[in-house]
Amino acid sequence: MRPIEFKSVFVLVCACTIIASLITYALSNLYMTGERYTRDSWISPADHYLPLAFRVNSQGLVYYDPPYIVIRVHNESDQWSSWLAFGEIFDFGIYEWKAKCENNVSNTHIYLGIFEHHHGWCDEGIITIRFDGVVAKWQFYTSNEVGEKKITIINDVNFSMENTLKIDWAPSHVSFYVNDTLKVTHTTAVPQEAMQLFAEVGTGPSPPLREPKCLFREGSFREISVD
Repeated sequence: MRPIEFKSVFVLVCACTIIASLITYALSNLYMTGERYTRDSWISPADHYLPLAFRVNSQGLVYYDPPYIVIRVHNESDQWSSWLAFGEIFDFGIYEWKAKCENNVSNTHIYLGIFEHHHGWCDEGIITIRFDGVVAKWQFYTSNEVGEKKITIINDVNFSMENTLKIDWAPSHVSFYVNDTLKVTHTTAVPQEAMQLFAEVGTGPSPPLREPKCLFREGSFREISVD
């Protein structure tokens, strides 16, 4: 049997490499764009269509447990876990999502979404519903880029159950709805710059009795078009 010449082997290897590269590029492009991506029905981070940033201490974790993106930390002191989707920024509009929590107890902080301007600096632009474990209350919290903030206590909603949460964000106000019921409207401390989607949990200096957990329903976040 005549041995295969080196030149033939080299050409074959090059051809296979080029074909593999083309296939990889095509699959990668399809993977990152996705047929379901539209402005009105955004694909959530759990679908891996957009880049993510994570801020996780040693006792925290972010993972996908269908149908939820789960953000959690162990019940130890000074732990934080969060995700931020930086592949898209969001401006004034009406937005809806579904979320719930577990273990909103003293010495925990739970942010059930939605927008933050500089992640980790909540006084530089934020729109969120959060549990503040220092005062042990749920708050609708907004701040703008000049340091103004506004907090309204929400004490008539069970956030341990999944709710449909919604905001109506305009230059002059931010209104917060739970299951299509208006809860509060802020006309001060309204962010004026585009922000990014996020959710977060954390613990305080003292270990809480149970670990805090945020469950953000995958695929539930969307911008509502207004005709």
